[in-house]
Amino acid sequence: MGKKETKDKKPAQFKKIYELLSKYQQVIIVGLANVGSKQVQDIRRILAKRNALLVIGKNTLFKKVLATRVQDLPETHEYYDELKKFGAAIKELDVLKNQVAGKIGFIFTDTPVFDLKSVIEENKVETPARVGAIAPIDVVIPPGPTGMDPASIQFFHALQIPTKIEKGQIQITKDFVVLKTGQKVGQSQAVLLQKLGKKPFLYGMEVLACYDNGSILNKQQVSVNLNDILAKFQKNVTNISAISLANGWVNESSAPYVLANAFKDLAAIGLQSGFIFDQIKQSNAPAPTSAPIAAKVEDKPVQQAPAKAEEPEEDVDMGGLFD
Repeated sequence: MGKKETKDKKPAQFKKIYELLSKYQQVIIVGLANVGSKQVQDIRRILAKRNALLVIGKNTLFKKVLATRVQDLPETHEYYDELKKFGAAIKELDVLKNQVAGKIGFIFTDTPVFDLKSVIEENKVETPARVGAIAPIDVVIPPGPTGMDPASIQFFHALQIPTKIEKGQIQITKDFVVLKTGQKVGQSQAVLLQKLGKKPFLYGMEVLACYDNGSILNKQQVSVNLNDILAKFQKNVTNISAISLANGWVNESSAPYVLANAFKDLAAIGLQSGFIFDQIKQSNAPAPTSAPIAAKVEDKPVQQAPAKAEEPEEDVDMGGLFD
């Protein structure tokens, strides 16, 4: 692409970014380190189906648009006639300027970042270890056959990799750490992994931050699982309810349980007494049964004591039957 063609595109790019900053209240900043053009196109198509637009351009241009959008557009601006329709300055966007650094892209959307994060980051591609790259993970070669003939044994010896010859090929005898997380890939390490046919790194877009209606959510905040937050909140509400009930406190968390327990008590009284009010009927409580029937006592012939002459009545201990 020639310089003139690039220059001709800048006005259109400026206006488009200005429009997007005016239209959307959320801008997701994504890292593009080691991300290939095919990955970019794939994720762009996926995001389009979710009403999200991925924009990749020069950071200097984006900063220039930001600086313009946070101020009232002067009538002398070269694009005033085309941009005035987007309204007054959006000063809140100023917090976004500190996020514009490095190899990044911008996703304009009103879909919550928590819903899009997994979609953005799941598209990863296996990549060889290139010289100069920083290892994002530990790279360990496990014991086993390498598929290489014994002629290459000196290469392994030079790297101090424990090997042996078995069945006509080189075999590694124990785990060998090629790279540690954060270590720069050297020439010998890159060649070794290439010879073994290893593509140890997975690269894809990474959500770095999110501008949301005047606030910046950092990498840790956008990684929060909302379901975990909801579960913890519900657990704490349950604990508050239990403490409140134990201490006789009536508040928003305990009131439903207090009312439910009171209704159960009233329903129990109603069912026992035969007084059925409408709420019991609506609750599908079992209909009251008749009063309990006393256990049948086996009939026995009454033995009549021999008649005796009447004697004066005495106080008799009845074993507390009438106490």
